[in-house]
Amino acid sequence: MTIVGSGVAGLTLGNLLLRSGVDCVILEARDRAYVEQRQRAGVLEHHAALVYEEGGLGGVIAGAPDNGVVEIRVDGTVRLFDQTPHTDGRAGRQLAQQLLVRRLIEAYLEGGGDLRFEAAEATLHDLDGVRPSVTYRGADGEPRRIESAYVAGCDGFHGASRASVPEGVLTSYTNNWQTPWFTVLASAPPPARPLFAVSRHGFAAQFARGPQASRFYLQCAPGDDLATWSDERIWEQLCAAPVKQAKPSSARTS
Repeated sequence: MTIVGSGVAGLTLGNLLLRSGVDCVILEARDRAYVEQRQRAGVLEHHAALVYEEGGLGGVIAGAPDNGVVEIRVDGTVRLFDQTPHTDGRAGRQLAQQLLVRRLIEAYLEGGGDLRFEAAEATLHDLDGVRPSVTYRGADGEPRRIESAYVAGCDGFHGASRASVPEGVLTSYTNNWQTPWFTVLASAPPPARPLFAVSRHGFAAQFARGPQASRFYLQCAPGDDLATWSDERIWEQLCAAPVKQAKPSSARTS
């Protein structure tokens, strides 16, 4: 098996295959330092956690706390919502993606996996044939070719794999919630708990993405040109709804 992409999907698949006795190679266009520091998601859904635990990879999610209490601000009024009593034991976990990726890389390499960083210009061939292959340029600049029984494209929506799927085979599914928003990854202290806010200005959210990083979500008007959203405008909008009342951290509301 050849896996293109060493994000969470590619690394998870590679680790599970190794533990099932299936040889595989993971190709990654970026270097290891970039992959291990890349900040994306920060919440692991309950059933995803079960995949790791049941697949013998419980160590990669060890120590990740449940989502627990989230803070919801409605027109500036703070409400604390404890998810645990309402999830029947199926609460998600807080786990920064870069930490999960680092642990998955370590587990894969310790298990004898073949992980090739800086594999540039990956191109998939003969996906509808009996022996598909992937060509790429190695870190030394030399061309390489791998043939395998299967190729798994785990390099995301904009990756080489999706563009290589034969015509008429790929099916895409989309949901349009009619509510546009954008995200900002910033060097800003994270909140004590996941934070959501709703007001006449729309909705906003802030989630931890590491000890000194936060990802902000901010609603915008349909068709907005994000080039018009300067740093100053973003911060002004995030601060538009002042906090009117703070309830004790032990409060629970539904």
